[in-house]
Amino acid sequence: MWDEADSMIMSWLWDSMDPTISDTCMFLKTAKGIWDSIHRTYSKARDVAQVYEIKVKTSAMKQESRTVIEYANTLQNLWQELDQYRVFEMKCSEDTTTLKNFIENDRVYDFLAGLNPEFDQVRIQILRK
Repeated sequence: MWDEADSMIMSWLWDSMDPTISDTCMFLKTAKGIWDSIHRTYSKARDVAQVYEIKVKTSAMKQESRTVIEYANTLQNLWQELDQYRVFEMKCSEDTTTLKNFIENDRVYDFLAGLNPEFDQVRIQILRK
């Protein structure tokens, strides 16, 4: 029964691919093998070049002529894109919480660093807390 289901899924995978792609995994023996091979080749997760590019953009991001809301939204979009490329494997929920807090603090620093000078007093108050 498992072989039948696996064969059906393999067929679905091959049928959903461009022939030039499906030809590269035609001789793999399981649906998982096909999936893993395609994932390794085409997944954007762990794309260090993309992570680097987005990190450069977030570090260089300044409010300039944007409103605070526009500036925050622009950073938020970059951070969401970054989250798609970074994959963290945690061993326990405490690690997950610690990492989440670290990332949130790091993003607050990025946001504050790019604010216009007129917000210096607010920035100082936030950093004191």
